[in-house]
Amino acid sequence: MKEEHENALKEIYMERFEGLEYDNRTDGDVLRELHEMGYVDEDGNLTEIGVERAKKIIRLHRLAERLLHDVLSASEGEIESSACKFEHVISEEVEQAICTLLGHPDVCPHGREIPPGECCIKGQDEVKSIVLRLSALSPGEEAEIKYLSGNDEIIKKIIALGILPGKKVKVVRVFPAHLIQIDNTQIAIDERMAEIIHVMRA
Repeated sequence: MKEEHENALKEIYMERFEGLEYDNRTDGDVLRELHEMGYVDEDGNLTEIGVERAKKIIRLHRLAERLLHDVLSASEGEIESSACKFEHVISEEVEQAICTLLGHPDVCPHGREIPPGECCIKGQDEVKSIVLRLSALSPGEEAEIKYLSGNDEIIKKIIALGILPGKKVKVVRVFPAHLIQIDNTQIAIDERMAEIIHVMRA
């Protein structure tokens, strides 16, 4: 499939299912070709196989964003431009390797859902990832906060406590509540908060 076909499927999906809008509508010739391939119907709506293909492309794009953001610490501009290239060339094996490395993330750096892949569905929890939930750390372990996932309300509460991406954190204890240390401050958080704080082991 050509790159313009994949880009069109991605944009149609995000408009239909995620409420995003694009200034440049999909080219008529591209839509016609997608219809001939069975990915869209006569009205330009995604067919069942079109939805699955679009989700795959979006998954690759957002996994690439996570890799560039969390592991390579790329700038915002580099993340977007590089992810757009990555999504067209990542193989199945590389996709699963990246996803496992990152701990099967749920959302991209912009908070948008990453469609789960086969490796996520199978639940490869036994694979030691470099990016994982704070709740998975043991007392004494140190890490760097990479990103927060969850609804706006709980994320605001976490940020108000001074728990921010880029901060170094040390786990003091995990019971009866998670007690963590950031700089010279110790903060108690519940299990729910610990679950949505994603970190990289120091």
